Amino acid sequence: MPRIAKALSAIEVKRISQKGFHAVGTVSGLGILVSPQETKSWVLRVSYGGTRHPLGLGGYPSVTLSQAIEKARKIKSEIEAGIDPINAKKINKSKLIEEQAKSKTFEECAKQYLLRKTFNNVKHGKQWQTTLNQYVFPHIGNMLISEIGITHIKEVLDPIWYTKTETASRVQGRIKKVIDFAIVSGYREKSNPAIWDGYLDSIYDSPKKIKIIEHFDSMPSDEVYDFLKALRKHKSISARALEFLILTAVRSDSVRSATWSQIDLERNIWTIPKAYTKTKKREHTVPLVPESIALLNSLEKITSTDLVFPSPNLKKLSDSTISKLMREMRTNKEFKSIGVPHGFRATFSTWRLEKTNFSQELGELSLMHEVGDSVYQAYQRSDGLEKRREIMKDWAIFINKQPN
Repeated sequence: MPRIAKALSAIEVKRISQKGFHAVGTVSGLGILVSPQETKSWVLRVSYGGTRHPLGLGGYPSVTLSQAIEKARKIKSEIEAGIDPINAKKINKSKLIEEQAKSKTFEECAKQYLLRKTFNNVKHGKQWQTTLNQYVFPHIGNMLISEIGITHIKEVLDPIWYTKTETASRVQGRIKKVIDFAIVSGYREKSNPAIWDGYLDSIYDSPKKIKIIEHFDSMPSDEVYDFLKALRKHKSISARALEFLILTAVRSDSVRSATWSQIDLERNIWTIPKAYTKTKKREHTVPLVPESIALLNSLEKITSTDLVFPSPNLKKLSDSTISKLMREMRTNKEFKSIGVPHGFRATFSTWRLEKTNFSQELGELSLMHEVGDSVYQAYQRSDGLEKRREIMKDWAIFINKQPN
């Protein structure tokens, strides 16, 4: 049996100052190590597997003499039982790390996910954060991500599914993505309860069935001529942007983001990058008719920006700037009807239906809408550019001709 040194008292241990290892007795191999920096730590020298190993038991005085003796006795007992203390320590550490990982809350996982996610624009990122703050965190923000179940998802969605359906659908999708992130990150082992197919579709009606479509105020097509006449009296860049929007029937963001490098005046087309389309799936070509080309040629090209319709500080025009122009014109009684910039797309669609023989498919393509199901889209290689050029020519002629 190894010789056990004389048992030291707590006072004697405190007085040890000489650098090196000092046996403290009571348990064979237990001692206190004084480092060159004069810090003290507990060490237990043990032999197992034919090799001598020093095991650290913690620093002194945070670990007291009595605690060090207790730890040493436990390790000795484990060795006698055939347990490797170093491997056991590694296993316990791994288990602790695993348990700590599983102790992540939904809010913690959401914040990690958002730090890693790249958004198309700042506004989209803010919308994510706002919906989580308003609708999700109050219900499940502090819950462990590993424990969230279908009942908890219902707590979030029940109050808003039938009253704020579009928002609720986005919230559901965002919860799903955060939990997906938690699963692949090892924070959760259970399946995702926020999945629509096979889970939530058994509880809620599809958003497509219950969604209340909010239509933008649109101007009757017969009044666009008078509106354009009034609009052309305004010499601001926002007025030209709005006029271009009407002529091309595209969304405001596409117009405000338009750059000269996207416009090919030799082929008379404007290519909108997919990042500025609603679906973000593919770029969209807009046929430029003579009226659109004349408008572009009337604009001054500014060397310090590639934007076609820059703001006074040479940044992208805000959506509110164009909307404000229409509101002011309405207040000043420059036109008699109602309307907002986005509403001209509905005006175009109504004109196509009521006053032309162009097909619905061609109208939808002109509005940059998806046409047909996924199978149809897979085989439909043409974007109908030349046919769309004809409908846009007729649209330009119509809105620039005084109604009878």
